[in-house]
Amino acid sequence: MAAVLFSAAAAAQPAAPCAGLPGGRHSLLERMTAQFGLTGEQELKIEPLLHGEESVTKPLLKFTSLSQEERQRIMLAVRRQIRGLLTEGQQKGMDAEVASVSTTSGGKKAGGKKSAGKKTVEPTPGIPGEENLSQAIVAYAALNPEERKTMLLTVKQAARNDSALQLTADRQKQLDTEIKDLSK
Repeated sequence: MAAVLFSAAAAAQPAAPCAGLPGGRHSLLERMTAQFGLTGEQELKIEPLLHGEESVTKPLLKFTSLSQEERQRIMLAVRRQIRGLLTEGQQKGMDAEVASVSTTSGGKKAGGKKSAGKKTVEPTPGIPGEENLSQAIVAYAALNPEERKTMLLTVKQAARNDSALQLTADRQKQLDTEIKDLSK
């Protein structure tokens, strides 16, 4: 899903290697570099942020109770920290890309199919998916307290309202309590 925020044309362009980073191991960073013209210094700052972002996006992609719009809101919030490292021109490019993704149906760009051979993300069924995502949101340092609270509330509500989860009465009560606490 994180790759959705970058055009297919940018993915086809090879990025100039940055001193200090091994090439070929940071495909999203390489696409960002090609699309936005990142400097080596920006790459060195952004690369660890992408790893932190991945700690949220992996469980986000596996948690099936959220709508596409809810997933996209969370993705954009975790991307905020990277935006702050971009120049004004690069920010405009990122904003335009985000806007184009936000206005397409289902949050996917037209023609933005993933290449064949890419691994698909297997969903983590039930409550473990909610718990994994909640833990990742709590641990993600790039979120401010209000964003963290809002995201946790969204995840808990989605789990509570997902009839496919077949929650026990105890788990329903626990989620209800967590939702009430987060709503304060």
